[in-house]
Amino acid sequence: MNPRHILSSGLAALPVNANGMPFDMSHIYASGNVAADMLANVTAEATGRVLANRLYNLTEDKGMKDFLSFLIARDTMHQQQWLAVIEEMGGLDASLPIPNSFPQEEEAQEHAYYCLNTSLDKPLPKGRWSEGPAFDGRGEFSTKEQPEILGEEPLLGSARPGSGAQQEQIDCSMPPLKR
Repeated sequence: MNPRHILSSGLAALPVNANGMPFDMSHIYASGNVAADMLANVTAEATGRVLANRLYNLTEDKGMKDFLSFLIARDTMHQQQWLAVIEEMGGLDASLPIPNSFPQEEEAQEHAYYCLNTSLDKPLPKGRWSEGPAFDGRGEFSTKEQPEILGEEPLLGSARPGSGAQQEQIDCSMPPLKR
């Protein structure tokens, strides 16, 4: 039992999940773009189904397994439902990139299809996502193992006295970063 149920609410139901996080609707994603929202819905249902599967495998209670199998089935329906909306809109080919209303000739296309390796000591693993034709058929995936620096090193302002920063941050006397 969570002591908060007694201390904060006298055993009354609280509008929180099992981890004590308030039901504040922060888990709802509404971007105003139907394709983006449908993909977010698929992701939410998929991760919910993963969690329900994990719980199903953790319990031996027949009633709980029955309940979880119902939730797993509903997550299947919802994933298929949101994917069907995308299909009605012409499928992923027609929907991507999101938003498909932005003229691609206005994006910096030279940066649209390469994968940056952020590791300092390991090469980027090869895969369908890093080489070969892009999913949309408009570009070719490539990799940049050592990306070029495209800007100047930023000069950050000093930290405020009393902010808990190091004296060197307040004085702007930090040595330059080593690359």
